[in-house]
Amino acid sequence: MKPVVSVIVPAYNASNSINRCIDSLLNQTQKGMEVIVINDCSKDDTLQKLKEYGNKIVLLNNEHNLGPAATRNRGLDVAQGKYIGFVDSDDYVDLTMYEKMVSYMSDEVDLVCCGRYNITKDEKKEIINTTKETDVHKFSKSSNYNTDKLFKRSIIEKHHIRLPEGIAYAEDFAFGIRYKYYANKMHIIEEPLYYYIFDQKDSITNTFNDNLLKIITVLEDTVAFFKKENAFEKYEDELVKLCAGYYVRRVREFKRFNNKELKKKYVKQFLLFFKKNFKHYIHTVNTFNSKYNHFYRSSYPMMTVYIWASERKAKKN
Repeated sequence: MKPVVSVIVPAYNASNSINRCIDSLLNQTQKGMEVIVINDCSKDDTLQKLKEYGNKIVLLNNEHNLGPAATRNRGLDVAQGKYIGFVDSDDYVDLTMYEKMVSYMSDEVDLVCCGRYNITKDEKKEIINTTKETDVHKFSKSSNYNTDKLFKRSIIEKHHIRLPEGIAYAEDFAFGIRYKYYANKMHIIEEPLYYYIFDQKDSITNTFNDNLLKIITVLEDTVAFFKKENAFEKYEDELVKLCAGYYVRRVREFKRFNNKELKKKYVKQFLLFFKKNFKHYIHTVNTFNSKYNHFYRSSYPMMTVYIWASERKAKKN
């Protein structure tokens, strides 16, 4: 009998966290779990720890380091479950997570989302979406993460949805936005069921380097996808909100980092992207997630002043 849920876990140098992650999946209250773990050429003893689980998990071992996107794609290629979940190897999940998510799936509901905890060394913060929105095409009403969601494998396979390989940032977004486009309704569980270990992420979330600019490549590709589907005008308002979110959230983080030239490059390329693709972006960018109009966000000259101020603040910290 085929599994109900296949959970895909890419693992790279995850020795310190992999047991906690896998144990939280093997002990789910949901019956019929398939746990697919792909070792991406770990240099520590991750592989040895995974072998100890024997046939309790489906273990794949990459011959070459593929990165998280290609590794997850390899998991999708072998998954047999009716539903698909993604978990990062340094995170873990509530033991009831998948049973609760499966219970909301139906012929009409194609996507189930839950809340999560962002865990740092200093705090455990609840991230809960309280919207009652069920229209999955209101893209900005659900997170851009894949790990707090449950997907239908039938939709993924029918439209051959995969994560873009060779991209260091926003590969979740590229996969999720395509899935949402083809999906019908969604259900949002307010309860936090996913434990996101923020401090351990060796990712762009905690760094500031040239990989940051790759988000623009992903967003350009997303715009091209919607235009190819003749759906860009229909969803333009939603898309500009999503793109503004990526831009503004990182701008708010400028004060944490000292890299003036990269900040200026980031702002310049993002504003060129907005101008090229969206007729009306200025108000959305300036007011994103704020009751005030931050009029400087859409002006490159004014943003150079903001960057100068953020550099001074970063040096003081």
